[in-house]
Amino acid sequence: MLFNFFKRERKKRFILSYFCTPLVWHCNLNCRYCDHFSPIAEKKFFAIKKLKKDFKRIDKFFDIKSIGLMGGEPLLHPQISEILEMTRKIFPSAYLMIFTNGILLDKMEENFWKICYFNKIAIKISKYDVHLNEKSIFAKAQKYGVPVSYYGAAAGEYKTMYKMTLDLSGNQNALEMHKICWQNKGGCTYFEDGKFYQCCVAGNIFHFNKFFNKNLEITKNDFIDIYKIKNPKQIEQYFSSKMDFCRYCDMKSQKQNLPFEISQKDIHDWCL
Repeated sequence: MLFNFFKRERKKRFILSYFCTPLVWHCNLNCRYCDHFSPIAEKKFFAIKKLKKDFKRIDKFFDIKSIGLMGGEPLLHPQISEILEMTRKIFPSAYLMIFTNGILLDKMEENFWKICYFNKIAIKISKYDVHLNEKSIFAKAQKYGVPVSYYGAAAGEYKTMYKMTLDLSGNQNALEMHKICWQNKGGCTYFEDGKFYQCCVAGNIFHFNKFFNKNLEITKNDFIDIYKIKNPKQIEQYFSSKMDFCRYCDMKSQKQNLPFEISQKDIHDWCL
């Protein structure tokens, strides 16, 4: 009877195919157009204690299929290995990935690679036009049995960039923008500091606001607070509705397949 009770309780959880979450805000590459605003973000390392508390709360209400650990650049976190072990314990069946620019991979210690192997962590490299010791990286991956692959780039090619194009006036039709946006279709669900956002732009806009002294507003309809959830219906309602923040995104002016560039921290990297 007790087993059946817990089984029924687990079935009540909301199925979430994917979410990504930052381990740090800052980055060692600072790509132009970054939709996490890492080039203009302050330096921050997320505390394991806080991440653990949030992840346990997520596991209470969500059935998570896959998780992307990112930043910024996640390999900058001095406790990356401990975070990987903690995440696997809380989400034993989820597909766990580290998204990295790869710059630090060749410098990672043996313990990192072993932990990736024992905890079944996949590594995804965003292959930008920067120097990587690819031969050494893939040799280590093979040695320790860790799956490493490129993300967002075909074999022999570099990953291109896209410009999100913010409308600082907030005059876009939020419902229309929400319908045509690819980020809120589940591939970019973003989690930070106890809150889920349908896209990483809304979840990170505070970096933009602070650096450029702007006020692109986040309302209570733009996120769901995991510590205020009472039932799965609330979650379903949030993910099936538009965000108010969508009015700041000019999806029709988005630019794709742009060449890799380093950000000069100009406001026009993110708007017209």
